[in-house]
Amino acid sequence: MAYVAATSTRGNPSLGDIFRSVGVLAGVIAAIALVFNLLNDPEPRLPDPVDYQPALAVAREEYAYPVLAPEPVPDGWRPTSVDFAQEESGDRWKLGFLIDEGDAFVGLEQTDGEIQSYRDDRLADFAAEGESTIDGVTWERLLEDDDQPDRALVRVDGGALTIVRGTVSYEELEDFVRLLR
Repeated sequence: MAYVAATSTRGNPSLGDIFRSVGVLAGVIAAIALVFNLLNDPEPRLPDPVDYQPALAVAREEYAYPVLAPEPVPDGWRPTSVDFAQEESGDRWKLGFLIDEGDAFVGLEQTDGEIQSYRDDRLADFAAEGESTIDGVTWERLLEDDDQPDRALVRVDGGALTIVRGTVSYEELEDFVRLLR
């Protein structure tokens, strides 16, 4: 009597089984990718504007130097950041704007504290690039050492350092400075 073993494909997938499994897996991945793309907004959202006026009023009342802000704010400029602090190292004021639908940034920083160390920290990768004279006042021009460099206009007046920095041209920074009050 001859013994015949029963054959089973269980545990030994055929080439067709492998292709079907890969096809199902690819379909699941494609469905997940489709849902992910439909649920995500393709356009990045701009940050909500901030109301910096209350902080500006407090800083102007309590700081020993003239705290600056643009007046008026140009159309299309969105104030997106404000920060101020009174510390042992000095009184700090920062105000930032997105412009051109978020494609560019202009920021203002002031301090009356450790001016040189603050300047060295905030402008570490910048090199001097001449001067701008705005309404009879000289500002130092600085350019960041980067592939997409920021530019900065800097001056010290009355014991306070003012930095106007942005991703725009020097001319646009100068226009911003003209609005500072």
